[in-house]
Amino acid sequence: MKNITVMKFCMVVLLIFLTGASICSATIAFTDSTGQEISLPKTAERVVCLNSDAAEMMVVLGIGDKVVGVVESTTTDPQLMSHLPNAQSVGNWQTPSPERLLSLQPDAVVSYSSSKPKNADQLINSGIQLIYLDCYKINTLEHDVVALGIMTGAETASENYLKFFKKWKSVVDEDLQDIASDDEPAVYIEGYTDFTAQGLDSGTDLLVRMAKGKNIAADLKEQWPKVTSEWVMSTNPEVILKVVSVKPDKTLDQVREDVLKRAGFDTLSAVQNDRVYVLNGDLAYGPRSPAGLVYIAKSLHPEKFVNIHPSDVLKEYADTFIPGSTGGEYFSPTL
Repeated sequence: MKNITVMKFCMVVLLIFLTGASICSATIAFTDSTGQEISLPKTAERVVCLNSDAAEMMVVLGIGDKVVGVVESTTTDPQLMSHLPNAQSVGNWQTPSPERLLSLQPDAVVSYSSSKPKNADQLINSGIQLIYLDCYKINTLEHDVVALGIMTGAETASENYLKFFKKWKSVVDEDLQDIASDDEPAVYIEGYTDFTAQGLDSGTDLLVRMAKGKNIAADLKEQWPKVTSEWVMSTNPEVILKVVSVKPDKTLDQVREDVLKRAGFDTLSAVQNDRVYVLNGDLAYGPRSPAGLVYIAKSLHPEKFVNIHPSDVLKEYADTFIPGSTGGEYFSPTL
């Protein structure tokens, strides 16, 4: 009788141990874009995305239906929203509503690390855990996709995206491996606002440097330094790359024409040699940035990419991940 009692006790202890091990193994752990360790009790089934790049990446991973909240700027993108059937607006991206966030009962709230909500402290004090996953810059995109896959249980889908990502990055790396530093063209990268340059480690700067170009604003010690027309002319860049947020009332060709017509720019090497380009910002950052990398690489070193058409990268992205995402304008002039 005593032995039976001991055996029962041991079985109870073993059951408790196995149950505890099961609970521990169910914990979801990963690091966010800032290196902060994140632990969730289970995979996230209800996600709020305060950044559109993370929302698009959720669609890429085939789990757009898990997105229950987005910011107002994301709701203005009908193509993306068509893949987010359960998403509701939580307000402005700078000051999302804590009340709306809490009402959605999210398992995870994802935000940019570089552009945190201005009311982040208020959100945190309301009991909302902010998880910083940029899904934005090409040099951290691989990490962020893996983390997002772990967080949502979509590891296989994240691996599929990384195959696409690594394939085109490798194409660029291999084709440009023999480009010497002296042969890298000097590039003036301009952001959405005229004469706001893209400095060191900005999203487009990373693409330009990967594509073996020299950013003339890299030494200005700001990510988005304000410059003047005189400064641009004094540096005489070989290439001008204008990044734009496409607006319905202006085509990329019209934006390019505006740059070409700036006073004094006719003296620039980039203008005289017809090396002024306009890039849709959707390709400069986020899940579609491998296509942006190929566009920029071909514009800087066309002789290396004679048989590669950047539009093929976008087509592959659309065919594999988000049908219909190739609509609209992406680059001017056509390469």
